[in-house]
Amino acid sequence: MRYDEAADFLLDLQRYRPRAGTDSTADLLDALDSPHEGPAYVQIAGSNGKGSTARMLESVLREAGLDVGLYTSPHFDSVRERVRVNGRKMPKSAVAAFVEAAKPHLVERAAADDPATFFEAVTAMGLWHFGREDVDVAVLEVGIGGKYDATSVVDPAASAVTSVTLEHQSVLGDTVEEIARDKAHVAPADRALVTAATGDALRAVRDQAGETVVVGEDVTVSYGGRVGLAEAAVDIQGRDWSVSARLPHPGRHQAENAGVAAVLARQLADADSATIARGVRGAHWPGRFEVLDDAPLTVLDGAHNPGACDALADVLAEYDYDDLVLVVGAMNDKDHAGMADALPDPATVVACEPATPRAEDPDVLARVFESRSEDVRVVENVEAALETGLDAADAADLVLLTGSLYAVAEARRRWTRTATPRVVRDRGDARRALDAGDAPHGTPDDHVAATRTVRLREERAARVETEMTAVGGSCSVSALRSQPGNYLAVTLSGSRATFDALCERLESAGDGLPAVADDLRDSFENELSGYPWGDGTAVMGILNVTPDSFHDGGEYEAVADAVERAEELVAAGVDVIDVGGESTRPGAEPVPAAEEIDRIVPVIERISDLDALVSVDTMKAEVGRAALEAGADILNDVTGLGDPEMRFVAAEYGAPLVVMHSLHAPVEPGESVAYDDVVDDVLDELRERVLLAEKAGLPREKIIVDPGIGFGKSVGENFEILDRTAEFRALGCPVLVGHSHKSMFDRVNRYPDEGGYATVAATALAADRGADIVRVHDAAENVAAVRVADAVRRGSDDA
Repeated sequence: MRYDEAADFLLDLQRYRPRAGTDSTADLLDALDSPHEGPAYVQIAGSNGKGSTARMLESVLREAGLDVGLYTSPHFDSVRERVRVNGRKMPKSAVAAFVEAAKPHLVERAAADDPATFFEAVTAMGLWHFGREDVDVAVLEVGIGGKYDATSVVDPAASAVTSVTLEHQSVLGDTVEEIARDKAHVAPADRALVTAATGDALRAVRDQAGETVVVGEDVTVSYGGRVGLAEAAVDIQGRDWSVSARLPHPGRHQAENAGVAAVLARQLADADSATIARGVRGAHWPGRFEVLDDAPLTVLDGAHNPGACDALADVLAEYDYDDLVLVVGAMNDKDHAGMADALPDPATVVACEPATPRAEDPDVLARVFESRSEDVRVVENVEAALETGLDAADAADLVLLTGSLYAVAEARRRWTRTATPRVVRDRGDARRALDAGDAPHGTPDDHVAATRTVRLREERAARVETEMTAVGGSCSVSALRSQPGNYLAVTLSGSRATFDALCERLESAGDGLPAVADDLRDSFENELSGYPWGDGTAVMGILNVTPDSFHDGGEYEAVADAVERAEELVAAGVDVIDVGGESTRPGAEPVPAAEEIDRIVPVIERISDLDALVSVDTMKAEVGRAALEAGADILNDVTGLGDPEMRFVAAEYGAPLVVMHSLHAPVEPGESVAYDDVVDDVLDELRERVLLAEKAGLPREKIIVDPGIGFGKSVGENFEILDRTAEFRALGCPVLVGHSHKSMFDRVNRYPDEGGYATVAATALAADRGADIVRVHDAAENVAAVRVADAVRRGSDDA
């Protein structure tokens, strides 16, 4: 079964009305032979904050060394987002395998006039995947209530009720007490239920659950307010433990969520204070007071009821701004008047309509806000509404898009949309590019000059298809039938002239399509001036001052030897010297920060005036700061921002930052991961890492992406990444390839790569395929290979 067929089948279940009860989910799991048995489960219920709390807990448990599943809703772009293992979305192949196994039972139930709902089926899919991946713990965000929610098919090892307000009265009850009692049914049998509920809701929770740990009473939370543009300080105090941490999203409510997550992490994994602090700080959750720009200050927040809007208003009060420009899109079953009353009075309101059947008519929203603002406008499309709001704002204003996570998902496309260049040389490449976009089966072109993939809403996809066909190009739109709010992969093929003609037509099309034209043009023009990699492929020479690195460990451990080696690298023509004080080879032991600093700082101080930039290869922000103070120019982070402070250090010093894709560093021996398409999957995961660095204040031209050859990829996948290096240019960042002397060359009987011949060949290929930087051990040979590759590319220009 193809992924698009499987996703269509699941999404089609949305036509069945949601219902209360766990029987349907239990029956489906029974039909699949109870695949979910094995992991420990955590249920997070509540009116607001349950998604953020679930994400914080998942992050802390991963910091504690556990394999962790996470189940949340709704999804932004793909149903795969709802089910994650160790941060990675459920693979397309796994979705297809689940539907293939579950479809006979689901069809039988529908034929018996007792169909499973979308939420029931997707909940079962998450539990199936967690069992199959043998995670240690799976964190489940409860849908509605608790007692009759599909997630309650499990017996939780730990549970929480974050907060309780009036919601879903037709299902849960007419009073806060009734709703709280329903949610408290998630209480575990052998542990205290953790809750941040207050007042009447707390009394009802206690009556139902029995033993409780109350955040706000048994555990105190002190909110320290905003730190910087988008973080906040929190102190959590238990009976015999305490945590001081920063949160990636400001707000007193987020501090309470962190308190709930901390208690649960101590119950489940006995997590210590440092682990909790690092985990909650790294728990970035899109659309939860997400600051995406600063002039004007631009915030996306999925607040969707009066309680959430109250909390949002409190956070807004922590910022200084002139006028509030509000862009709002909400669901039709929400208390719009209550939401409007909770928010500060806006100078301008732009009402819009998220692409979902549940969305409220924007004219209705406009009428609700007429009493709150003299300037109320209606722009139905969310992205266009956001642009209208930004155009209406001055640099000192605040633009807030809120009302629902569906609206946030569409608005966020402004910062995450890319046009991915595809390597297409023959039918096989063409078929792969089309499959990556879930395009219909057919006969691909033998060869095209250029191929790009973009993701667009259905109506825009149809318009782009029409325009591309009109200018003589070809266009394949995802076979995944569009459900409202979903984005479709659109694969475009043609000559450069064809794309130029398409962009000209899109420029005058309106409805957000000029931005698509900009993305397409950017995918051809990648200007990277101001650094060595702006004029061709730069060579980064490796200088390991470690006793245990896999290739040259111990050779340059002494400062004098390291300085001599740096001088040799510069004489050979390298552009960057990458100094490393901790090995990432499989099985390497961690090095304390102080020891790592002692290894690298004396070397950096001695070589910082050489005719080359100096980079520091480190996983620790503390080490990175010391290196920059000693004279380093670049931070090279092999964990892809695993240390939450790293991006802020880079922004503070204005230093280029290498963000590498890795699942674990050091590499775990025998590490294996399932990729649907290794390049697409790595691109997808790097995209959010790049956005994190941008939100810290680092411009994109200073963010260097490294796809992480040798880190959690098979030999074949490493060669696939090398071959398709150009596709990583989609992110608009310089691309670094690190392949030197790696075990992948065993495929050609060159490991160990004595003489470095295989490495040099791969360097030439990487440069030819668009690498901006290659990271190597052997200098002269690889500098020569890069110069030849650059000369070949420029040959026609010099003729």
